[in-house]
Amino acid sequence: MIQSLKSNLYSQERLKFGMYSNDSKRRNAMNAINELLTEHEAVRTTLRIIETIGQDIERTGKISNPDHVEQLLEFFTTFVDRCHHGKEEELLFPALEKVGISREGGPVGVMLEEHQRGRNLVSKMKNEFARYRNGDGGATEKFKRHADDYIALLDFYIDKENKVLFPLAINHLPESDLSEMKHGFDQIESEKIGVGTHERFHQMLSELGNIYLQ
Repeated sequence: MIQSLKSNLYSQERLKFGMYSNDSKRRNAMNAINELLTEHEAVRTTLRIIETIGQDIERTGKISNPDHVEQLLEFFTTFVDRCHHGKEEELLFPALEKVGISREGGPVGVMLEEHQRGRNLVSKMKNEFARYRNGDGGATEKFKRHADDYIALLDFYIDKENKVLFPLAINHLPESDLSEMKHGFDQIESEKIGVGTHERFHQMLSELGNIYLQ
């Protein structure tokens, strides 16, 4: 679904990294790693949207359209954490550990720690948003602070994965692992996201992007 947002992203990243050792590995990588890279671009779109909403909060002291914030929080919970992070935690990270890329003191451990930090910040945003909807106008300040922290965390996290972790995966994972990974990704999407959810998120990104990013 979100593939259409940045259709040429992966070819650009591949040229920048010089990732591949053979054509077969390249084809499998484009199926698995490209999926994660393209999802990163969708996530960054939502970060820019909530950043704009935060700027509006700073000007007005209120959340002008709470329904939009609710949609974004659902995206962060369902797509970012359950789907995208689920693919990494259940498939990519264990595969990297198998080839000697360590968890403790290594890049996998750092990414896992940042996944948890992201979950904590989304939980805090949800708490402050619920307070706001229940009539506590002062909750907007804390909501914006947690949103800013989440934006900074994910922007840095995405850069690290795109420029460090994903090239490691391409260069070190066996071809069979890359192929199996894509099948596993499809299963995670089916089980954790459900039919039609990607399309709904795609529509949300398009609509909110037209409102906040023009």
